[in-house]
Amino acid sequence: MQKYSSSSQVKKLFNQWSSKYICSTSNGKYVNGSQKGQSPTAISEAQGYGMILTVRAAKKGWSNQKTFNQLVTYYLKHRISRDNHLMSWKQIKKGNAMFTLADDKVNATDGDLDIAYSLYQADTLWGSDGSFNYRQIADQILHDLLKFTYKKSNSLLVIGNWALNSKKYENLVRTSDLIPAYYQYFYKKTKDTEWLTIERKSKLVLRKLSAQNKTGLLPDFAIIDKKVISPAPAYSLEGKNDGHYAWNATRIPWRLALSNSNTTQNTNRKILNFFKKQTHIRAVYTLSGKPLTNYGSMAFTAPIAVAANQQSKDFNTLAVSTKKMVLSTNLTGNYYADTLQVLAAFYIVSMEE
Repeated sequence: MQKYSSSSQVKKLFNQWSSKYICSTSNGKYVNGSQKGQSPTAISEAQGYGMILTVRAAKKGWSNQKTFNQLVTYYLKHRISRDNHLMSWKQIKKGNAMFTLADDKVNATDGDLDIAYSLYQADTLWGSDGSFNYRQIADQILHDLLKFTYKKSNSLLVIGNWALNSKKYENLVRTSDLIPAYYQYFYKKTKDTEWLTIERKSKLVLRKLSAQNKTGLLPDFAIIDKKVISPAPAYSLEGKNDGHYAWNATRIPWRLALSNSNTTQNTNRKILNFFKKQTHIRAVYTLSGKPLTNYGSMAFTAPIAVAANQQSKDFNTLAVSTKKMVLSTNLTGNYYADTLQVLAAFYIVSMEE
């Protein structure tokens, strides 16, 4: 693959991202997950991304343990309760502090997965004998994910603790939460075999959803029970795109590129085969491959870039073009697109090291 001055570009992107999105409050640092022009908002998804990025940057000397600890402090201040170590999914700003409304004291599973992962990474980098026992905190999160979000009858995590005992939502799965690499990693850290069960079921669901169409595109949400594995209908949770390859499912190629298993490789290969035939990567597709917008977004391009560069031998043209876009495109001010872009930049460069 052609070489690109990648390390300096990643550093530049990370510095821009951190100055734009990492905010200080009276109770630690949070990542501003609000849309451009809106009042600052913290969400657990953004906190997880920020913690992962900070650890990765610290490994290169571009950030430090102090900043990571300030992000940890914020998470600790905004756990659901003393008995539930999952993070409340959303906070709003009042004065110089961030507050969780009563209705928002529930978790979003994807955020907690990333927060736990980042803490284990911090333990590997710095150890757990300092201000925080990173490993112990991560263990607590994983324990409570199994306690509050794990549906044993379908061997998967629900989208949040509020959904576990809801007939309407208990079988609804966010497909970008199907992260076999994380579940294998969590098993290695905890030796709890439930994580292997979740890993196996995640692979099964990925394989079956991928086989349901020619494109390999997966929906934002899926209905999973003992008899059914199918895309969720529109308006199952967030809106009309719930059954399309949209703003949640776009993360799947990046998530699956973390693993070298045959299932994840094959799932990504099918998706990449679809995208290598496209002139442009658009934002939002039907599962049959029809674009539903006439614009693109780095939120869609960046995860494809990670997957294509992992499998660059078979997708060299797509890998080169998307890598160049990720590394050379300026941040836009859209939190989600910018964050996925910087995450992708780190992962792509790590493949060269």
